[in-house]
Amino acid sequence: MFALVLHDGTRVPLEDKDLDEAMRTLVRTRADHLEIAGDPPRKMAYALALDELNLGRPGLFEGYTEDWQPPSAAEFRELMRIAQLSRSEAGRLVGVSPGKIGKWAGGASEVPYAVWRLLSIYSGLSPADVMRNKCR
Repeated sequence: MFALVLHDGTRVPLEDKDLDEAMRTLVRTRADHLEIAGDPPRKMAYALALDELNLGRPGLFEGYTEDWQPPSAAEFRELMRIAQLSRSEAGRLVGVSPGKIGKWAGGASEVPYAVWRLLSIYSGLSPADVMRNKCR
């Protein structure tokens, strides 16, 4: 039903049962595109999958600026799904309780940039570069 097409053209059939999971697999693997069975088969590019998963908002995975907008609860939950992390696993990764992760996932409080960035790097959606201020 679904297949990943890698950058070298290799086609990898997927076991995913629904489109959302197939899109998450595309995002996790950073493949070229997702092939969706049909006559003719359809192609879904990586960027479109991010948009469909509600993670395509400009600036969401960029470096920190004063006007950075925290992720919504839905964006945070989707990142957790892509990273395949439970609340307790995410909490251990960023040094907070599972309850705090639950508050962010529920929209009770804003996700700090540092937590979002760490989870984005862990999931492969942000590079692990180090940004340094060149002022001396």
